[in-house]
Amino acid sequence: MDDDTPDEVFAELKSRPIGGWGVAQIAAGTGLAVYAMWAGILQPGFRKVPLKLQVPYIPASRAQVQNVMTLLRGRQGGLVDLGSGDGRIVLEAHRRGFSPAVGYELNPWLVRLARFYAWRAGHHGKVSYRREDLWKVDLTKCKNITVFLAPSVVSNILNIYMSFVLFIMGK
Repeated sequence: MDDDTPDEVFAELKSRPIGGWGVAQIAAGTGLAVYAMWAGILQPGFRKVPLKLQVPYIPASRAQVQNVMTLLRGRQGGLVDLGSGDGRIVLEAHRRGFSPAVGYELNPWLVRLARFYAWRAGHHGKVSYRREDLWKVDLTKCKNITVFLAPSVVSNILNIYMSFVLFIMGK
């Protein structure tokens, strides 16, 4: 049995060239990690959604959230964010007095992440994030709806709710 210290082992590893096999292992490991992230975080929201209605998760920037809040200035009541992702807009809307503030998202990982962010910000129980299909949700009582989804989804939503709701939309 060898009695090498950890420092000696690391020094020996650093002095060896990686070689083709090492590069292949690193590439395979990186690819596996990327696939695991996609399969666990991004893909669950796509499972039950037709291809033309699928929207990838792209977090809203701080500037986009501020633009939405500017457009909502002077409005009151509840706010619903369809495709809420990690819940940034819902959380900021609650901070600005919109109550109730509710986010609907299909991806269970993003719903959990949004709930964690709300808890960390001290707003757990004051905002709501739900994993529900936006087509099955009754939005007739909500006067403020934010939507950052695919154009095909937005046009369908507009046809249903345009007569009585202020929409804030982005792409």
